[in-house]
Amino acid sequence: MFGLSFEKLFLVAIIAAVVIGPDRLPLYAHQLAELVRSLRRLVDTSKAQVESEIGISREELEALDVRRYDPRRIVRDALSDPSPAPVEVVAPSSVEPSEQTLAEEASRVRPGQKYLVTGNSARPRRILIASLPENDPRRLAAYVPPPAENDEPELLLDEVTHLLEQPTPDPESARLSHQKPPSRR
Repeated sequence: MFGLSFEKLFLVAIIAAVVIGPDRLPLYAHQLAELVRSLRRLVDTSKAQVESEIGISREELEALDVRRYDPRRIVRDALSDPSPAPVEVVAPSSVEPSEQTLAEEASRVRPGQKYLVTGNSARPRRILIASLPENDPRRLAAYVPPPAENDEPELLLDEVTHLLEQPTPDPESARLSHQKPPSRR
């Protein structure tokens, strides 16, 4: 530990004996032994406290092999496995959503909407509504019928166009008409 060998520790002990002196050396050795005992007691009580808080005994914790959770080992084992389990791949277009899911998505579609966003926020998918089947409720919800001749929006558009084509009044006369009359006292 700390790169200390027996020879280095022996050298430190000899230097301590010379520096401290033979009279005070037993006192300092006794104090060092008390310090080591108190540190061991502290370590033992903290281990017991950790075991009680975690709920796993030390033996059970030591029995767990944390090396099996090493990602490099997991990948190595997966690549070296000669017979991987067959994986069934399902094309996304062949997965049909349930009627409840279709009705829920159709309730969020606005008329005239071009795309439908499905999936979650991490992996959203944009689907062109025109690519959906004709009888799909999401496509029916986005359908906007073509305007008829007597349709109100067309009449409103004609009226706005007519108002825009009218000549604007002279700004000077408009300013004079908005002024207050002078007050008389």
